[in-house]
Amino acid sequence: MKKVRAVQYGCGKMGKFLIRYLQEHGAEVVAAFDINEAVIGKDIGEISGTELTGVKVQPLNEAEATLSRLKPDVGVIATLSTMADLNDAFSLFARLGINAISTGEEALYPWNSSPEITKELDQLAKTTNCTLAGSGYPDMYWGVLIDTLAGSMHKLTKDQRL
Repeated sequence: MKKVRAVQYGCGKMGKFLIRYLQEHGAEVVAAFDINEAVIGKDIGEISGTELTGVKVQPLNEAEATLSRLKPDVGVIATLSTMADLNDAFSLFARLGINAISTGEEALYPWNSSPEITKELDQLAKTTNCTLAGSGYPDMYWGVLIDTLAGSMHKLTKDQRL
């Protein structure tokens, strides 16, 4: 079975975990990009806490040429939260016909909050026959879980020992 060839776009807090997740689930991470000088040039294994791979984090200005040459199956975008912020990354992947997904919160369902950007990206993705998706960072689970649990309690008290 063919390995999925993935690219990580954004190698910060979330990106390093996504690289590890991709590797642990059998994907081959063939490139990574970031704007942070502290990670540019480092092996993705070094920043993700896995084995060294020989794949070095590249600056964003090299992304288009590298993606055109490598032709990966999927891009994972872990940069910013809004569709305005994600537009350049999504547009790059869509122009090149590369499927992409983002952790950006607004990308979970952007049709209501950013309809113009979403419509443009949707049309571009349809033209190049790729899929753009947003998973959103699951704040609705992490933050709301505590509210839900607290709301189901009759009484909350603080343990004085803590």
